[in-house]
Amino acid sequence: MSPPEPMPIACPPMSEHEISDDPTRLDRAVVHGFLTTEAYWHRWRTPADIDAQIAGSWRVVGAYDRVTGAQVGFARAVSDGVALGYLADVFVVPAARGRGVGKALVRALVEEGAGAGMRWLLHTADAHDLYRSFGFQEPDATYLERPIRR
Repeated sequence: MSPPEPMPIACPPMSEHEISDDPTRLDRAVVHGFLTTEAYWHRWRTPADIDAQIAGSWRVVGAYDRVTGAQVGFARAVSDGVALGYLADVFVVPAARGRGVGKALVRALVEEGAGAGMRWLLHTADAHDLYRSFGFQEPDATYLERPIRR
């Protein structure tokens, strides 16, 4: 299924950041830099790997400073566009943390637009309270997973 068309995403009034799901707006250097050096997950990916993941994603969102236009956050989703979504690669650069950017990114993907009614999955070693605030919870006995093989 093709990704939904980019749409304006509401941010809280007076927010210093803007959220956009326009993939052409992404600053690939920021995304590559964070995911290959600062993220605790899958740092083995190359910029080409990350570009392929972005291209294959159902939807991507970026967070941008309203004054400078600099990208300060990112998240992406893999989905069938109907029933199931996987939230991935959510990050906020250190200088923009503590200002609601992570919440805005997650809200944009899982609660706004075409994904609002879907079942969502994610893997994380931190920020559990953030994700719980959006209804994420530990899986039940029906969930099985085959880990990555590298």
